[in-house]
Amino acid sequence: MVTINLKDNSPNTLNQDKLEFIKNTGLAGKKLSDLINENAGLLVFPQDLKVNKDEIGKLSFFSIVNDKVQTGNLMGFIGKGDVRINIRSRFDTDDKQYFLQYMLSKVFAINLVNLQSQYGKDDIWRFLLYFVFTALLQKAMRQGLYKEYVWKAYNDANVKGRININRHIKKNVPFQGNIAYDVREHSFDNKITQLIRHTIEFIIEERKTFNIFNDKDVLQNIRLIKQITPSYKKAERQQIKYKNLRALNHPFFTEYEPLRRVCVEILNHESIAYNSSDKKVYGILFDGAWLWEEYLNTILKDVGFKHAENKTSNDGLKLFGNDNRMIYPDFYKKNDIVIDAKYKKLNDENSKLPTSDYYQVITYMYRLKAGKGILLYPNPVDNNQIEYQMHSESLGGGTAKFIKYGFAIPQNTQSYPDFVSEISKSEEALQDLLQKLPSA
Repeated sequence: MVTINLKDNSPNTLNQDKLEFIKNTGLAGKKLSDLINENAGLLVFPQDLKVNKDEIGKLSFFSIVNDKVQTGNLMGFIGKGDVRINIRSRFDTDDKQYFLQYMLSKVFAINLVNLQSQYGKDDIWRFLLYFVFTALLQKAMRQGLYKEYVWKAYNDANVKGRININRHIKKNVPFQGNIAYDVREHSFDNKITQLIRHTIEFIIEERKTFNIFNDKDVLQNIRLIKQITPSYKKAERQQIKYKNLRALNHPFFTEYEPLRRVCVEILNHESIAYNSSDKKVYGILFDGAWLWEEYLNTILKDVGFKHAENKTSNDGLKLFGNDNRMIYPDFYKKNDIVIDAKYKKLNDENSKLPTSDYYQVITYMYRLKAGKGILLYPNPVDNNQIEYQMHSESLGGGTAKFIKYGFAIPQNTQSYPDFVSEISKSEEALQDLLQKLPSA
C-alpha cells in the first residue's frame, strides 16, 4: 500500500515516484460528480450534496499542473488499487490532522480521544466510518422506523393471502387443518432494517474491545432495530447486502439512503480494509467549507444564532418581500449580527478580502437590519498564543461595523487531548466576544 499525504486547497509538491503513483490512478481531472456516480464505495459529506448541480460536484477532485498536485476544498481519503491519498486540512501543520479530526468529532458527536489511543493514524479513517454510521442512524431514525411491503409466509388456518401449493404439500401432508399461504403486508422487518441490523452486529463483532455504541440515544435506537428484526440470521449477511445494492428512492424516508450506502460499504469490509486487488475507487470525503460551518454551528447555537444551510435550502430568507430569490446567511440574529463563515486563509490582518465577500456580508446585514457583520475564518497560531485576531471598521462612516475575526487554531500541540484543551479556549473566546459586543 502506497500512502500519499496532501493538503486541501493547495499546490502539493511530491517526489517523482509518488507523482507517478497519483497519475496512474487516473483520478486527476475527474469531476467529483462523476466519481460519485461511478463508485458506490466513495462517500461524500454532506450526503445531501446535489453533485450534478452543486458547484463542488463540477470541480475535479485534484488536478496536476506543472508536476504539482492541486487539491480543492475536500478532505478525507480516497483510494484506488494499492494507492491511498490522504487529504488533510491546510490548517493542520503536520500529518496528525488534529483540527480535521476535531471538527469531525464535534459535527458527528463522537469521542475521538479514545479512538486515538487505540488506533494509528492510518486506521482512523476506517473506524471513522463506523462513527459516521451512528450519526446517520440517528438522523434516519428521527424520520421514524423504516417500513415497506414484504411477503410473509404463514402456515395456519386463517388463510388471508395467496396459497403456496408447494410449501403446503411439503408441510401439511397429511392434512391437519393448516394451510400454507403468503401475504404481502407492511412490515418493519424488511431488507433495509435487516441491512442496518447486520451492520450493527458486524461492528460489534469486529470491535469487541472498543465500545463504539456508547451514547444512550444510539443504544436506544439499536435496541429498536433489534426488536423489529426478529428474522435476523447471521448466515444471510451477504444475501441481505446484495439485496440492498440499488439506491433507495423513498418519498418520505429520505435519510435512509445515505445510511444504506454506509451500511453496504461497512459490510463490504474488504474495500474498507483497502484491498489492493480492488480497482474501484473508495474513500470518505468531507467538503471543508461545509465541515467548517457545521463545526461553528456547534459553538454558535449555544449563544442563540440561527444557521441557514444553503446546500440543503434550509432556513433561507427572501432577498425582498415579493421576490423568490433566496439568501442563506451562515449564522445570524435578526436586527443584531450576521456571521459569514469562510474556510480560507486570511490570518494576515492586512490581507485583502475579495470585494464579493464584503458585498455578501453587507447584503445580509441590510436584509436582516443587523448593525454588525462578522467574517469568521480559521487562524492558525502557536499553541502558546491562543487568541483571536480581530479587525473592525465602520461602514460608510456610520455606526454599522464590519469585523474580520480569526478563530485561533492551535498548532504544534503534543497530543490530541492537548489540542482539544487549547481549541476549547478559542471557542470560549468567540462565545464571550459575541455576547459582549455592544449594539450598533
